[in-house]
Amino acid sequence: MKNRDMTQGIIWKQLLFFAMPLALANMLQQSYNAFDAIMVGRFVSSHALAAVGASGPLINVITMFFQGMSNGSSVLIAQYYGARNAAEIKNTVHTAMLLAFLIGIALSVFGIIVAPILLHAIKTPDEVFVEAVTYLRIYFAGISGLTVYNMGAAILTATGDSKRPLYFLAFSMVIKVILTFIFVLVYNMGIKAVAFSTVISQVINAVLIILLLSHHPSEIRLNLRQLRLNKDVLKRILGIGLPGGLQGGIVSFSNVFIQAYINLLGGSAMAGYGVVNRIDGIFMTTPHQSLAMASSTFVGQNLGSRQVKRAKEGTRIAVIMGVSTSLVLAVLVLTNSNFLLNIFSTDEAVISQGLQFMQVFVPLHFTITFAQIITGSLRGSGDVRIPTLLNVSCMVVFRQIYLFIVTRYVALTVKTVAFCMPFGWMLFAVLMFIYYRKKGDWSRFEAEDSMEAVQS
Repeated sequence: MKNRDMTQGIIWKQLLFFAMPLALANMLQQSYNAFDAIMVGRFVSSHALAAVGASGPLINVITMFFQGMSNGSSVLIAQYYGARNAAEIKNTVHTAMLLAFLIGIALSVFGIIVAPILLHAIKTPDEVFVEAVTYLRIYFAGISGLTVYNMGAAILTATGDSKRPLYFLAFSMVIKVILTFIFVLVYNMGIKAVAFSTVISQVINAVLIILLLSHHPSEIRLNLRQLRLNKDVLKRILGIGLPGGLQGGIVSFSNVFIQAYINLLGGSAMAGYGVVNRIDGIFMTTPHQSLAMASSTFVGQNLGSRQVKRAKEGTRIAVIMGVSTSLVLAVLVLTNSNFLLNIFSTDEAVISQGLQFMQVFVPLHFTITFAQIITGSLRGSGDVRIPTLLNVSCMVVFRQIYLFIVTRYVALTVKTVAFCMPFGWMLFAVLMFIYYRKKGDWSRFEAEDSMEAVQS
C-alpha cells in the first residue's frame, strides 16, 4: 500500500479519501468504550455502567494528552515527507516510538497508584467506587499498548497511510468483542471483563503496528536496534507535541471537574452522561477529529513542499466538509435519540437524563468541529502555542467560571451543567476564526524557500 502524497491532486478528494479511514478508525476507537458501556449496562448492572462512565473522563485525560504528543511526531514527519527529507524522517520515527513506550510505562505506574485518589477527587459515589477503581487500574496496566499503537498510527498517517491503522483497529475490535462476551457471559467477570478485553486488544494493536513498521519499505521503516532518543528530534517533537498534549490533557481534566458536578446529580445522571459521551464520540466527534488530522497532514505536507496557497485552500475545504457533515449528523442523531440511548440502557431514568444532555450537546456541535479543523491546520504549520492557550481558556477556565456561577446562583440541574460544553465550543470557534485570519497566512514558508534558494 502506497503512502499518500497530498501535495498534488484534487484537494477535496485527497482530504476525503484520507479522512474516511481516519473517521472509521475514530469510530472504532470510540466504540471500544461504547461497547464496554453496552455490555455492563445490559449484562452487569447500572452501578457498573456508572463506574465505566465515571472512569471515562479520567482515561480521556491520559489518552488525549498522548494523542497531542503523537501529533508532534506526525507534524514533523509530514513536513519532512513533503520536503523529501528521508534522514530526518528516520530519526523522528525511532525517537517517537521509543518515547511512546517510555510514556506508556510511566502512565501505567501513575494510573495504578493514583486511581483511587482521582476517583475520590471527583466525588465518585460509594456504590460505584470499588468497581471504578478496578476498571481504571486494569486499563492503565496495559496502556502501553495504546501509546505505542497511537504513535505508530500517527507515523503512518503523516505519510498519507490512513487505511492500515483502520484495519488493525477493526481486527482488534473483533477480538475485543469476542473476549468480552466470553468474560462477561461465560466467566461472569463483571466490570473486569471489559477492562481485560480492552487491554488485550490494545496490546494486539501495538504488536501489529510494530510488525508493520519493522517491515515497511519506505523511509518510516522501524529498526528496533536503532531505537534511541535523539536530543534534537525530541526537542522538536516536544516543541510541537507538548503544547497539544497539555491542551488535550488539561481540557480532559476540566471534563473531570464537570464530571464532579454531574456526580452530584446522582447515579442516573452519571450513567446518562456517560452514555451520551459514547454516542457523541462515535457519531459527532468523528468528523472534526478525522478532518482535523487530515488537515494537519495536508497542511504539513504542502507547507513542507512550499505550496502555501494549496495549504490554505485545503483548510477552507476541510472546514466546509466538516461543518456540513456535523450538521447532517446532528439531525440524524436527534431524530433517533431514544433508539440510540436504548442501545446502552433500558433504565428509564438513565434514558431521560441522557436525552437532556443530548438535546444540549448535539445541535451546537458544528462549532467545535469548525474550531478543531482550524486548530489542526495550524498544527500542521507548527503553530500550536496560541491555539493551545485559546483552547484551555475556553474549555477549562471559561467552563469552570460558568459552572461556579450557574450552579450556585441559578440551579444545579442537568441542563445548567450541560450548557457549559457548547458555550465553551462557541467561544473557542470565534477566537480561533479571528486568530486564523490574522496568523494563518504561512508566508514564512515561502520566505524560507526563497532564502534557501539564495544560499544555494
